[in-house]
Amino acid sequence: MSADPTQVPRRIPVIGLTGGIASGKSTVSRWLAEWGAHIIDADQVGHAVIAPDGEAYPEVILAFGTEILNEDGTISRPLLGKRIFSDPGARLRLNEISHPRMGERMAREIRRIRALESPHPPPLILLDAAILFEAKWDRLCDRVWSVQSDPEIAVERLIARNSLSREDAQARLDSQLRNLERARLAHAVITNDGTLEELRDKVKALWQEQTGLSVC
Repeated sequence: MSADPTQVPRRIPVIGLTGGIASGKSTVSRWLAEWGAHIIDADQVGHAVIAPDGEAYPEVILAFGTEILNEDGTISRPLLGKRIFSDPGARLRLNEISHPRMGERMAREIRRIRALESPHPPPLILLDAAILFEAKWDRLCDRVWSVQSDPEIAVERLIARNSLSREDAQARLDSQLRNLERARLAHAVITNDGTLEELRDKVKALWQEQTGLSVC
């Protein structure tokens, strides 16, 4: 029996989700996963590419030396973190090594999901990445949603959540792209300065607009 051309599956859209630290991005990502989105988590991809079998592992060792290794040969993220956070040049070098490999892995995963012959494909693919714009991974996305909070609210959340001093919390916030810049680049901004219920309602509205599906 020949295929009905009216039943050809539509191309699964890729939504980039970004946002500053303590913005609520992880909460939004979790809801979208619960509603059926296929999640590509940039943090998990970053861990994978510097694992011993990862694409970036040999070059990271070459750049930073064997002193960043654990006894089992894995890269010690705390040791690597000390190097890159104390030296902007080292951080730039790590990004130059890892970000292209991460982007390649994300692109492969997008192609894999789109190629699956499933009667129930995910309504969207979500690329969850705090540094989506900085790493140029927005090029993989059809649309970008940015979660943002008032900087003072984000600082207070960081202090409460991570037991940081105000100075350390502010420094972490200052190291990231500013809300106005993300808002300028994104297709939709999800403001999270109120309650979780208010945030959920905003995300539900975007989900329904994008997928045509309702959620409870």
